[in-house]
Amino acid sequence: MLVSEILQTLPASLEWMVLFDLSAISKLADSAIVRAMYHLPPEIELDPYTHVVLTSEGRFLASSEESKLVEATSGNTLSSDRITNSLYEKFSSRLALFPVDEAHCLGLGEMQPYSPVLLHIIIKSGFGQAKAVFDKEPSKQDYELLRSVGVKFLGGETKDSYYLARFQNRLPVHIHAGFLSHFSRTAHCNLFFLQQGYIDPPLKTGLLQASESRVIWGRNTLISTLAKLASEATERSMAMTCQPPLPERPFPYGDLVPLGFVLKALNKATAIVGDTAESNESKSILEARQGLSKFLLDKRQDKLWAFQTNRLITATDSALVLQGFNEPESVEALELFADGEGGYYPQLWSEEKLPGKMVFDRSCAHWCQSDYATTCLVKTLRQEAQLETKTSTEYLAAGMANRSGLYFANPYLVDWVLASAIKEDESASSLREQLLAEILTSMNEDYSFGLYDVAMSTALAILCMGALGFRGRTMRVAQLRLLEFIDSRGLLPVEIPFYSSLSMSEVPANALMWGLMNQSFTSQTSNNKQKQIANINGQYHSISLYKDTHQTIGTAIAALALSEECSPSKQDLVLSDRHQQEIHPRYQCSNHSEYIAKFALPPYVKMEQQLQV
Repeated sequence: MLVSEILQTLPASLEWMVLFDLSAISKLADSAIVRAMYHLPPEIELDPYTHVVLTSEGRFLASSEESKLVEATSGNTLSSDRITNSLYEKFSSRLALFPVDEAHCLGLGEMQPYSPVLLHIIIKSGFGQAKAVFDKEPSKQDYELLRSVGVKFLGGETKDSYYLARFQNRLPVHIHAGFLSHFSRTAHCNLFFLQQGYIDPPLKTGLLQASESRVIWGRNTLISTLAKLASEATERSMAMTCQPPLPERPFPYGDLVPLGFVLKALNKATAIVGDTAESNESKSILEARQGLSKFLLDKRQDKLWAFQTNRLITATDSALVLQGFNEPESVEALELFADGEGGYYPQLWSEEKLPGKMVFDRSCAHWCQSDYATTCLVKTLRQEAQLETKTSTEYLAAGMANRSGLYFANPYLVDWVLASAIKEDESASSLREQLLAEILTSMNEDYSFGLYDVAMSTALAILCMGALGFRGRTMRVAQLRLLEFIDSRGLLPVEIPFYSSLSMSEVPANALMWGLMNQSFTSQTSNNKQKQIANINGQYHSISLYKDTHQTIGTAIAALALSEECSPSKQDLVLSDRHQQEIHPRYQCSNHSEYIAKFALPPYVKMEQQLQV
């Protein structure tokens, strides 16, 4: 049946009606889910019908062969020849505003004290493009919570005597949110539109419950994936991929540091479900955690770790692996790298080959100084191990403006280690406020963060909010945005958390040749071309990028972010008010190499040049 024919078959006495094109919906969910969505009898076959029609007086199915509606439970029928006054006639003036028969979903009705409303949806590529006829523009109060069910308000316009509101519905998300609630809140969709887009307390409660269910689902999905990755990592090398500037070839390097993130996430999951959880999935998580812990402990050298198995131990790599451990002895061993002034060297060096030290070379002279990010990591570890911290708040505050990491390719990664280092310092309240303000100011319109590696950046920003005590609705909506990056395998995208660089006395001839061919200075490691040879303070540097090839770091950070508790009923930030200060340029870089060349490397190159003088 056509939509217009269905409307002519329904009596005008109905308070409301919403119909769905089964051919469009069946592309998004199997028949069992479709029946559950509309609370249809489980034994009913859907093939003979074109539409499901929900009304204030029952559920009907539109026959594909006859112009009649069949009540889903009783089998009673409705046909247009029995109707003297139909819904089509009652709402004819509003129906004339849209191509009714093109609708994949159409709703109309009236609920006192509100005026009649009309909803028209066309489904394309998994999205429902919706238009609703309201009396006036809705207040948009609590509209950010609509993300809980995949809905986004796109604005609207006043036309004649009504307001045309536009919404977008990510239908897989919408259906999944319903599935998680056993489709117990399907009536809320109708109420939202019948109330002219007003979210009343019951609807708000439902959206908050939906947000909680979806975040828990996302967290559990990622943790289950990480347990499998952890088990796999104990059986074979799962190194990152180092991508040096072309024409050099990429190679696997960095098999230990990513696992520190994974172990930290599995520890958090175990803390949530408990060590004695009885389910098979909980047991597998516990076993994976124990296996990974043993694996990493076996890889330890002199109480510390390297980036790659059997290579040079460093403070940076050890501190990253130690995220997953409570090992005060190993944390204390990091004092080997202390500079005596509150900072920590990333690694040790010497002019000749000695155990535990890299051989000094002019190309890596800028590595031979204290590293801000490493210092933050060590301070956090000492606090967690209940050891006396050697780094003052004043030390961290002095480096705040130019904060970066010698090997960190993402500004939010630096922010996270800083936020973790100052979260418990009574004297750091102003520093926490400043850091939080800068992070929130950088938030995108869709509650994501960053212009590259957006998934990881968003997860890191959420962790920063948690460390800085900002646990209201903004965190929850950012968590909902983060869910959208999880792929069908339960993984986040391949991203680039780390880099390394070497200074160059001159640009090699083969690099110049490749540059002339528009290939040397760029590497297709992201949507933007990466300039991996950069002039920094008059000194050329080659930049190598380390890809999270097995998606372990990004997935682990996301799992941690989704494990952060918040109070989403607390409205803590109005999106339009977040730009109370200018966005710092460090957050506006289009790719890793731009950030590295402009912000991450310059403080270290400048200091190294000053030391030479």
